[in-house]
Amino acid sequence: MTPPHESAGGDRCQGQRRLTMNVSKHSLFLAMRNRSIQETPPLGEALRRVEALLPASWRLSATEEVTTASAQVDAYVDLAGQGGEGVRFAVEVKQSGTVSTPVALAVLRDLGRKTELPVLFVSDYIGPSLRAALAAEQVSFADATGWVRIVSDRPLLLLTGQGVDRSPRPRTSSSVTRLNGVAASRIIRALTVVDLPCGVRQLATAAEVSPGSVSKLLATLAAEGSVDRDSSGAVTAVRARDLVRRWVQDYSFTKSNRSVGYYIAPRGLDRTISRLTDQGGITLTGAAAARRLLPASTTSVVPLRLLALYTASPATLAREQKLIPADPPTANLVIATPQDSSILPDLDGAGVALAPAALVLADLHTLPGRSDAEADQLLDALATTNPAWREAP
Repeated sequence: MTPPHESAGGDRCQGQRRLTMNVSKHSLFLAMRNRSIQETPPLGEALRRVEALLPASWRLSATEEVTTASAQVDAYVDLAGQGGEGVRFAVEVKQSGTVSTPVALAVLRDLGRKTELPVLFVSDYIGPSLRAALAAEQVSFADATGWVRIVSDRPLLLLTGQGVDRSPRPRTSSSVTRLNGVAASRIIRALTVVDLPCGVRQLATAAEVSPGSVSKLLATLAAEGSVDRDSSGAVTAVRARDLVRRWVQDYSFTKSNRSVGYYIAPRGLDRTISRLTDQGGITLTGAAAARRLLPASTTSVVPLRLLALYTASPATLAREQKLIPADPPTANLVIATPQDSSILPDLDGAGVALAPAALVLADLHTLPGRSDAEADQLLDALATTNPAWREAP
């Protein structure tokens, strides 16, 4: 196959080496010049993932890092069918979290314009927001965990593969991969309300955690595309919806909090909420909190079926309110001691407090009888005043 930007009589690229694999017969290893050893393995592993998805009659060949008259290209990948018809991709390799989504897209557009070829983006891991952005740009991608989307109009080709839900942590990395602790909760909540850009120490102060905890978590969130960071490490963009989606992979109301109790409120939920205003130390979450966070003119999309509360002693509150213990399927009220006691108001305060919006959303997604519709309604309301909550393009 003659690549579109080359003549039949010769190759204009300098210093190339072509490596060809027959599907299901060979493994591909690329020794990329001028790249650190950390960047080399994702390319070979990602292309092996592509190889496994190809039709049996197709082959994949790759050329290592090259310099053309118009662009520096990490690699070229050729996919060719049995009849010789195929497509060549210009490849850009980036470690996850090293560049922001807008910068990555700009680089890929520039590479496509200079090479006049479709572009294949390769990384060790490509998070959901970046996958969506690449798909919207019609840029093909593949990562070392198995996320693959290869698109071609000529010849007509679509390859898709599914990888892991979270960024794998290298053995040498100190980044956090599970977001189920108090520090992670505080950092995530702070990220949805701080002014940007926000440095590590500034975020640590806002979240009331150590700078070390912030650094470790931001490394994971940047690798997965939930946040963007600049060269100094400061957070420059937050995709709050992706952040909450990632959080609830590890957090849940019933598993992350303590002393979870299920009850029936015999006087009804509205009367129970009214009675709670005379007590202190109670924080409202879930559907009831979502209603209070909506604009006054907005009606919830579903009726209130489950009241969710945080307090220091669920059993004491249940006894004082004369609640009836129940099984989870029949309960209309659930009370828990929060993993982070800082969300509770003072005991001598009047009325009930509202949990932070990010926690309300996480609880809506993980409470019994989860209400995604209410969560979506609240997200749309939050997005009208805070760009972080808007759906990523």
